[in-house]
Amino acid sequence: MNANCSRRLTDLAVSKKFHPLFIAPRPVQTEVPLSARNVKPSPRIIVLALPVPRKITTKIQEGEKSNSHKVKQASVSSRTYPRLEKLAVSKSLHPNFLPNQQKQRPITRAALTAIASPRLVELSAPPSRKMIKNTFEPFKVIPTTQHVVATDRILQLAKPKKYQL
Repeated sequence: MNANCSRRLTDLAVSKKFHPLFIAPRPVQTEVPLSARNVKPSPRIIVLALPVPRKITTKIQEGEKSNSHKVKQASVSSRTYPRLEKLAVSKSLHPNFLPNQQKQRPITRAALTAIASPRLVELSAPPSRKMIKNTFEPFKVIPTTQHVVATDRILQLAKPKKYQL
């Protein structure tokens, strides 16, 4: 199979040249100099590099007693007294306390067959109210306030004060 490409296809196959101001990214691998490769660590660094010896703890299986938490002899031989026993009793619930109810409760047959009375239907309807305008007009003057006459005191207070410079 000998296929010849068109001139346009050959031009498109040429890779695009980089911008003259393009700076290539730094290489990912950093080269470690020979002097750094031949360095011998100090004795202190060798000591710090060693793992710290830790106390080995084994998991306790069910039924086995733990030796790590021993009960003190004073706790074993101690005796209780009536006041301590009284304080140890948990508080009782309030007599009016009700525990959380189930999410899905059974509906009684009376509730399923209940029919609302005409009075109950009347009370369940919301009261009818006239349309209330929510738009506030700050420059609207109420007609009743247009006929008001100011008192002498208000006219006196409305005059600007005169200051001497």
